[in-house]
Amino acid sequence: MNATSLGLPERPRATRVRHVAVEDLVAQRPDTGFPMKGFQPGHADIVDWIFKITHKIWAERAVGTIHDTYDHACPVYAGADFSRGAEEVVAGTLATLSAFDRDSRFLNVAWSEDADGFYTSHLGASTVTHIGPNAWGPATGRRARFLTCADCVSRDGRIHTEWLIRDNGAAVTGLGFDIHEVAERLARADAAAGRKPWFIGLPRRAYGQANPGPLDRPEGPGIEDRLAHLLHDVFNRRRIDALARLYAENVHVHMAGGREIMGRQALGDFWISFLAAFPDAAFSLDHFCWSEETDGVILAVRWGIRAHHRGHGPWGAPTGRPVYVLGMSHYRLDEAARIVEEWTLFDELAILRQTKAPG
Repeated sequence: MNATSLGLPERPRATRVRHVAVEDLVAQRPDTGFPMKGFQPGHADIVDWIFKITHKIWAERAVGTIHDTYDHACPVYAGADFSRGAEEVVAGTLATLSAFDRDSRFLNVAWSEDADGFYTSHLGASTVTHIGPNAWGPATGRRARFLTCADCVSRDGRIHTEWLIRDNGAAVTGLGFDIHEVAERLARADAAAGRKPWFIGLPRRAYGQANPGPLDRPEGPGIEDRLAHLLHDVFNRRRIDALARLYAENVHVHMAGGREIMGRQALGDFWISFLAAFPDAAFSLDHFCWSEETDGVILAVRWGIRAHHRGHGPWGAPTGRPVYVLGMSHYRLDEAARIVEEWTLFDELAILRQTKAPG
């Protein structure tokens, strides 16, 4: 199963990262003719570029190269935080390196190109040791493993917009902290400092008392349309049974919070528990991109959910507080165009910071 058979457009082949050793990814690659107008020479394609600048910043600790690869006013949107500009990216990177001895590897990179430049969604796995104090508490010396995903818009050799998710639910609990206590403390600090969420708006599933209808776009045979309709049906129409349209029965899902979910039935159970906690949840699919990788096509979506915390579930007793969930999902397809592996990230600490906000 290749990309064109899934209704995806033809485009130049880019570097593949899945199951490729870091040493091979760091190595110089020959010029493939991939169109990289405005980017520094020496990069084979956009995937090669995003990998190498990330590796240089984090693995080689060349933190100052952020000034060379980020726009000076680049906005960065995270689960509950917002920053603007390369200098704030530098500060955040130094804070993370001070708190964690970190080893990371790329899992997937999906990408697209349009008039705004290149869009990349790069998913990675990190194993860290907590060696210094941070906002969660003093160094514990413990180790934790978690996933991160960064979606970036890049043009002329610089990142101009970034959305970033670190699975803080898995990280905080893995390091031995009580995530509810940490979230409550951070929520009080947010209120004391007058920090407001970067997102606005309340959920609107349907006008008046109308039932949520089908997605307002044609459903063609291509995989992008099929995935968009499936996600709308599952989350906005509460048709959990729609998972069977694309998911293999034995799908393996790496879910936020470090959860490992095996099977389509168990995945449906998880989303039922999520929607029970946020019963007025309104879902939006905000970006789609893809890649052809070593073991199948990878689809990647950035999405958002607006809701009120009005039900019981993994995030505690209902508080009625409004919540925004920034999410990113990667899907690996098999030869039958079924989803056989999924990585879905959202920041549970960010959710709890909102549900525990004073007042």
